Amino acid sequence: MEKRWLLFVNLLLLQLFLFLLLAYNYVFTSFRIPVTIVLFAIIAVMISSLWVVREMLRLVERESEAEKVMVRLEEAEKLITTLRSKHHDFVNHLQVILGLIQLKMDNDAADYIKSLSKDLIQIEKLVSLKRPEVAALISSKLASLSYLQASLDVNTSLAELSISPDKLVSILGNLLDNAIYETSFYKDKWIKMRIDQEDEWFIFEITNPGTIAPEIRERIFEPGFTTKGQEGSGMGLFIVKNLVRECGGTISFDSRDDDIMTVFTVRLPKIPMEYGN
Repeated sequence: MEKRWLLFVNLLLLQLFLFLLLAYNYVFTSFRIPVTIVLFAIIAVMISSLWVVREMLRLVERESEAEKVMVRLEEAEKLITTLRSKHHDFVNHLQVILGLIQLKMDNDAADYIKSLSKDLIQIEKLVSLKRPEVAALISSKLASLSYLQASLDVNTSLAELSISPDKLVSILGNLLDNAIYETSFYKDKWIKMRIDQEDEWFIFEITNPGTIAPEIRERIFEPGFTTKGQEGSGMGLFIVKNLVRECGGTISFDSRDDDIMTVFTVRLPKIPMEYGN
């Protein structure tokens, strides 16, 4: 790519040189190069420049698509890793159930199966998503937080969501990180996530314990504003808001003092709209 840019710059410089040569030839010298020859050379250089530009644009588009594919592959690999670990855990769970049954502890075995079924249901919901990067992101973040009680409500496969994987991962990843961070201040550590569809919109709703102080609610989307001290950069929600707007979506939050919880809601269209529409 760098070599092609250098070639393009050299072609532009060559065009400029030919124009200057033509002007100098007719103003300062008696020996005149035929105009047709000079014009033919300029046109040939211009055509070559256009071809180089077209090739560079094509390569940029291919590189962009390749980056999207890489994001999907990386997130899919995370999902596979998570599922493998769950498979290993499942074998251990079966051994525990078998042991409880052998010890005639039927009630304990039933309770254990009920708690295990909740985890399996969540995995089934994630696997049903047609966007593997979303499933991988959620599973990888929650798998490492065994102390956290997570509730997942999935009512759509996201099959018609057209937003690029890197943007979607950035939006949801930042919101999940913020929600997980807020749970560190409360004894009951939980988060809820809802993925739904309403008409032409996909809804992503993340709820965590805690409220946002009224005096800072208007500033949370400002670049550089943070309540995390030196740990935070203050760019997470700013980046999320801009990415959501680029995709033609909206982001809002509801901080409920009575329920002591905060809900962030992102709405993304099936077909991304132009920025500002």
